[in-house]
Amino acid sequence: MGTAVTSPATPLPGELLDRHEGRWLIADHGSQVLAWQPLDGDRRPVLWYDSADPQELPGVIRGGVPICAPWFGHGPDDDQDPQHGLARLSAFDREVLLDGPRFLLVRHTVDPEELGAPFRLVHTVEMTGGSMTLNLEATCTDTVPRRFEAVWHSYFRVGDAARATVTGVEGAAWHNHATGDAGALASDSLPIAPDTDTVLQGSQEALSVVDPAWGRRIDVDTQGCPTAVVWNPRMRSGTRTDLTGRSWRDFVCLETGTAKENALVLEPGQDTSLHMRVSLSTL
Repeated sequence: MGTAVTSPATPLPGELLDRHEGRWLIADHGSQVLAWQPLDGDRRPVLWYDSADPQELPGVIRGGVPICAPWFGHGPDDDQDPQHGLARLSAFDREVLLDGPRFLLVRHTVDPEELGAPFRLVHTVEMTGGSMTLNLEATCTDTVPRRFEAVWHSYFRVGDAARATVTGVEGAAWHNHATGDAGALASDSLPIAPDTDTVLQGSQEALSVVDPAWGRRIDVDTQGCPTAVVWNPRMRSGTRTDLTGRSWRDFVCLETGTAKENALVLEPGQDTSLHMRVSLSTL
């Protein structure tokens, strides 16, 4: 079944929980899922991650499913640093609840002192041969109300992002931060065009990354996640020279959570939770 290891597969500090020879990988640092894929049928990776991609910041790597909390981007008022919050920079405490040949249940916890913000986070990861489920609970530990955002910044592996679309978006308000355009989506399908950095508010709970190149659909079912972000580094003008930019055909970021216009205000002692389940279906 594997063991927790300090692995050269990632520059992150701390240990990795490695199952099925790297097909399932969870880092204690940031409670960041780096790999999951089914054990039967289509066994191609579901998450994009490349260990050769340099660290974005010390202790921060792109790929897998980073947790952006207690703010997303630079916060609802664009005044918070570092970008995408403190959770992905923090060392979580791990408890393995269940561990079997086709099942893994892990709970990661980080307290306010380690996080550097007045929230306690509990991140639960459940992996099976057919699905991956994530649950994030946050509790305000301050004596005054605090604003809170949380987003899973998922990098989903696809055969060709230029042919991929995201569905489940009809009726959502959208704002493309790369182009400045905004509106409401009349279609249920959002193509991955150049300069895609689109924040959706009021998207459906059931979203999908449709991947014709690999003949499959990555289904993302959520609860407590009114915000979705669709991002890909492909640009109309110029080319990003970093590995993430050069690999733009290989992934689509479908990020889910609650952020920006849907940022929360948590009262002292109040908690909230977000839920996401990832599975595959055939086109």
